[in-house]
Amino acid sequence: MFWSEKSFWFFIGLFIATVFAIFFPSLVIWLALFSSIFLGFLGWRKIRVEHFVPKSKAFKQIQKIQKRRDKIAVDKHHHINDQITYIETKWGYNQEQKRIIDRLLQERAYIHIYHRLNASLLPQLIMLVDQCNQKEQKGCKREVARRIRELTLLMKKELQHKKLEQQDGFETTLEVYDYLLKEGENK
Repeated sequence: MFWSEKSFWFFIGLFIATVFAIFFPSLVIWLALFSSIFLGFLGWRKIRVEHFVPKSKAFKQIQKIQKRRDKIAVDKHHHINDQITYIETKWGYNQEQKRIIDRLLQERAYIHIYHRLNASLLPQLIMLVDQCNQKEQKGCKREVARRIRELTLLMKKELQHKKLEQQDGFETTLEVYDYLLKEGENK
């Protein structure tokens, strides 16, 4: 709504300032100076409150741990993304496979299968693609296509697993809220 409490107080202040300007023109300069100092103080206080960071050792340690975990997660994402992009540039995917892989990367749903992807599946597929590109054999192409299909099926299952986990978490949260509401009503 246009007439909020803040706009009401703003217009009252504007009215008082115009009354001062009409009846006491010599005090307008002092009023402007006082109001600018007061606004500066309020702005400094607001910035200080919004950017407050606790200075305890425990908070700093937690912050360091969180930064380290974020960096590890980003490194994992870049590593998987680089391997998948390499396979795409050297071999290619069909549209459905590309869509599944993009969703997996976007949602970062590979957390449970990261080590399996990183340690065996993707490096073996990269090696097979490189060998197949060098030899240009038909049986080799079928093997690469079969492995890419199996890999995308695994990724599709992982996406479904993540979706079910989110749904279960949402349902559990709803059950907890319902229980707490019933307990609150009984008291």
